[in-house]
Amino acid sequence: MSQVVVSTECPSCGGPLDFSEGANAIRCPSCRSTLLVTGRKQVLSYWVAPKVKAEVAGAAARTGRIEARVARTELYFVPFYRLTGHDFQWQDAPPRPAPEPGVFSLGGAGGSDPAELDLPVGSMLSWSADVLLGKRAGNVVRDLLGENRPPPRTLEQAVLTVPRAAPAPSAERSVQFLDRYVEKTFPAADLPGLGAFSLGVRTQALRISLFQRDALAALGKVVAVQVSQDAAMTQGLAAPGFEHVVYRQVLGRILSVIYFPFWVVELSQGGQEWLTIVDGVAESVIQPRAPLALYEALGRTASDAPLTVGFRPLVCPNCGWDLPVEPDDVIFCCTSCQRTWQIHGAEMAEIPHEIATPSTADQTTGTSGAPLYLPFWQLASSAGAGSHVWEPAFRYRRLKVLHDLGLRLSTKTPAYTPWAGECPTLRGCFYDAADATLLARFTAAGERRTPEAVKAAAVAEPIFEAPRLTWIPFKRESQSLVDPFTGLALQEALLG
Repeated sequence: MSQVVVSTECPSCGGPLDFSEGANAIRCPSCRSTLLVTGRKQVLSYWVAPKVKAEVAGAAARTGRIEARVARTELYFVPFYRLTGHDFQWQDAPPRPAPEPGVFSLGGAGGSDPAELDLPVGSMLSWSADVLLGKRAGNVVRDLLGENRPPPRTLEQAVLTVPRAAPAPSAERSVQFLDRYVEKTFPAADLPGLGAFSLGVRTQALRISLFQRDALAALGKVVAVQVSQDAAMTQGLAAPGFEHVVYRQVLGRILSVIYFPFWVVELSQGGQEWLTIVDGVAESVIQPRAPLALYEALGRTASDAPLTVGFRPLVCPNCGWDLPVEPDDVIFCCTSCQRTWQIHGAEMAEIPHEIATPSTADQTTGTSGAPLYLPFWQLASSAGAGSHVWEPAFRYRRLKVLHDLGLRLSTKTPAYTPWAGECPTLRGCFYDAADATLLARFTAAGERRTPEAVKAAAVAEPIFEAPRLTWIPFKRESQSLVDPFTGLALQEALLG
């Protein structure tokens, strides 16, 4: 997922300050002060400075229409919503066909996952050339080596080539997991004829600034946001083209508004008048011929003051100790008073937490030294008294692993005692309590397996409450991190 860079000035020293959109903590490269970026979970506004001048835009609009006359050129800042997040989906999967008799499937343990490779059982002892070079090339290799002559049958070969009865195909459809990263932009105003339906891939290279109405008004006109935030979230979470999706949840959502510059050039020729829309950054014509009625829609000026990012010192609200600077973290742990704080908007609220000490059998140190403490959310479930679910709070690049790990921990119900010694180094949290609730609902829906039952989960979702953070020590084994309770191994390189 691309990162949009926000460019502003340090409130402490006035030096240049760049950070990724969605960052919660930053350090000024000039004065080294640490800052908390406020505004999380709010719809913040930014703008893009134009790079194209009026005369250049007019020339671009007249391309191919040399006889046309430029009657008027105006710069408009058009608002676009931008939504990013981590998308977890259950999709309707068709039943698996029955494999042919005498075929051995590699992969698909337990018959739940599709096989990665199907090979005839009789060729299991000499299939490497086929896989590396292709079936025909493999035959050529064996001809050259004299391997195509039928060798004496060994007992092992005789056992492997015994015909096997094919398992009956499953008549019941089941859901399958799909994950993806959401990054979508779309207009925040109703502007028929503008010709710009998204910002496209340009967001991957954009440098945006904090919204300042005076700065924009000095350059052009600011178009009003006409789509409500609720409607924007609904539109952003829509998944056109995913007709097989039966249930989904999007975690780590960030919804923002980006005001993008467009030159509106009014042209006239032979008694005809029309508008041509020119990209104020790329100098490209995005709409060669728009009606003059577009002026009316563009003329709806904004009245409400958009929210923007704020800054405050990154210190513990209780003792004033410096908190760790981790841009993606939503939870900050104070190493002095050992309190834990979650950012929401411009405030920080204390949340309960504990550090797990597994049983003696499970807390052995791995082969690579001290364990790594990873955070999890414990949520009380409405499924029954004393019932809890566990969901990861850390970021991991393979989203399905987060689902699998939470499911395993929730099923096993880890037994541990709270840590009583000096606080160790703890991994930060990327997902907050609200994200944990969404993931818990997604996991609960998937346990129903059939598409019809999973769809029903959206109507009667379980309630999860009383969130509590718990850090679990994962043992380091070479390049992996091993969960002491379930034995599931993670690749440490895929964290964060």
